[in-house]
Amino acid sequence: KMLENAVDLARFQATPWPDPPIGRPLRVLFVGRLVPIKGVDLLLKAIAQVKSAGQSIRLDVIGDGPLRWEWHALAVRLNLADQVFFHGALSQNEVAQHMSQSHLFCLPSVRESGGAVLLEAMASARPVVALDFGGPGEIIDDEVGALVPMTSPSQVVTDLATTLLDVSAHPARWRQRGLNGRARAEQHHSWPAKIAAADDLYREVLTQRRLTCPTV
Repeated sequence: KMLENAVDLARFQATPWPDPPIGRPLRVLFVGRLVPIKGVDLLLKAIAQVKSAGQSIRLDVIGDGPLRWEWHALAVRLNLADQVFFHGALSQNEVAQHMSQSHLFCLPSVRESGGAVLLEAMASARPVVALDFGGPGEIIDDEVGALVPMTSPSQVVTDLATTLLDVSAHPARWRQRGLNGRARAEQHHSWPAKIAAADDLYREVLTQRRLTCPTV
């Protein structure tokens, strides 16, 4: 199976990982439309659990949509006004800048067919966290980040919080996952790599067709 998405490695470049989140905030980034399926409410509740566990944390939310102010209000109710920042829609260059300032990228979407933004985070050498459903399940494994099982909403929140706390507890491990993600993006998800893979696939199909077609 070949993913349809690819990433511009020139725009999303590998940048040094920020200083480990030991005595400083763990910086988490979300990018996407602010619509119900994106699950930002689950991430906000997980951020609240991480804060309650004593870990300093910051979430940057990039994107706009009908739930922006509802989720902003939820952040306030969860006492996260100083931890969560809604930036609205930004350009790709601005997104890349935020990637460089973050420790990891989280996409808590409950229905995601593709996952191009995950490839952008990987190209930026950032570990990626998402729910194990649809497109993200085809992109993420333990080498580049973590997949959270699709269970109940409360369990997803707990599992997301546990994953975020693990980043703080084992920063070197997660930094390496980011580096692994960049290498994978270069090898399999750049546009040149995708074109080469498609070319190989078509050649294989044509070869098999010639071998199986009866001669006259």
